[in-house]
Amino acid sequence: MSATDTQRRKSSKTLQFGVLLPQFGPLARAADVKERIRTVAVTAERLGYDVLWTAEHIIFPPTITTPYPYGGRFPYPLTDPILDIVATLSYVAALTSRIRLGSSVLVLPTRNPVVLAKELASLDVLSDGRLLLGVASGWLREEFDLLGVAFRERGARMDEYLALLRALWTQDSVTFRGRWFHLDHAAFFPKPAQQPLPIWIGGGSPAALRRVARLGDGWIAAPRPNLDDLARDIDVIRRLADDAGRDPSTIGVASGTAAKSIDELLDRVPRLEHIGVTVASVPLMFWARDFPHALELMTEFAERAALSRRA
Repeated sequence: MSATDTQRRKSSKTLQFGVLLPQFGPLARAADVKERIRTVAVTAERLGYDVLWTAEHIIFPPTITTPYPYGGRFPYPLTDPILDIVATLSYVAALTSRIRLGSSVLVLPTRNPVVLAKELASLDVLSDGRLLLGVASGWLREEFDLLGVAFRERGARMDEYLALLRALWTQDSVTFRGRWFHLDHAAFFPKPAQQPLPIWIGGGSPAALRRVARLGDGWIAAPRPNLDDLARDIDVIRRLADDAGRDPSTIGVASGTAAKSIDELLDRVPRLEHIGVTVASVPLMFWARDFPHALELMTEFAERAALSRRA
């Protein structure tokens, strides 16, 4: 590690780092995707990374007409595989012992929340309390249509399902009255190992930021090339949380860094931490020429950022 890298790391004492598992996109096309996922998970834990991230889409139409909310066009062919988040994280939970298991993000309104609550509570128990649940309301109208869920209802479903998940995970006798779900003194076990199980909320719309401030344990932000934009939205969440009677400092922030190289990411570390980011995603899979190169970059960043020394 160079002297410059050492100075960069001195400024970051609390910022954590996550990496994407190759469970979607071009790197998931290979016949050995199971081995690739295993290798990334085990290597990331050994090198000192903090979170393994997964992503979700369940089904695609032949073509996407909904505008992509993060600029440009949807970045992957619609025929690329996307392995299920819960199944993937259950697999890597058995291969690891320390690293957090993150979803970025589950599209909550498209799921049956009772079934999902069972799957996630089981995953948290079997992983010894390592799940970092990220959920969002979704953006792809055609996917909602294919799943038979009204796109216009996604915000209302999101709020109800969040409340129902928390009721199922915390109440011994679950009574719940909602628009879509009614329970009377239901028994739901096991409860998650984490009490409470952290729920981080994704999205960048004003409604999403309000939801984070009211209900989220953290915010999962899309990559922002301009960190001033990211800082502004973090400030909005903090102000809204304070207005809602919550302590803004308890709300974490996970963000893609939009960096295009290891040097650029290391240069951004002090500012990311200063504006309130608590988990920075290292976009190795986007920098890499191929899978072996992604592993090389994973090792290089960990060494230059001194990840193994933080403990």
